[in-house]
Amino acid sequence: MTKISKAEKHQQKLEIEIARKASFMNTTKWKALFSILTDLNLPFESTIKLLLDAKTRAFSIPNSNNLINEKYIEEYWGVFELKEIEWILISLKNDFQKLEQLEQMLQEGKQFEYETSEAGLKIYGYK
Repeated sequence: MTKISKAEKHQQKLEIEIARKASFMNTTKWKALFSILTDLNLPFESTIKLLLDAKTRAFSIPNSNNLINEKYIEEYWGVFELKEIEWILISLKNDFQKLEQLEQMLQEGKQFEYETSEAGLKIYGYK
């Protein structure tokens, strides 16, 4: 009997969860989003929700130099793959002018699935 590693179990669970949801992002689109957010240079806070994690966590938007092997991100709380991101919430502290500026940037070029609320702008990887 072959023993499956923790990483393999995680990948199996992740693939099952991905198959259950509508997918809106890929590695290229996440990189484009991070580039937009970095270029805007706005004072915002971000929160991330990963598919297999019940918790939401503080998240620092990476630049292309912070990606490991083009598809992994390292945070102080762990390493994860871009395809694990369920959503990212960008909070601009109720600065609606800057929120509109960000929304305008998201409507140019690549298509992003997002919604706005009082909490900020939530960009979906999966829904």
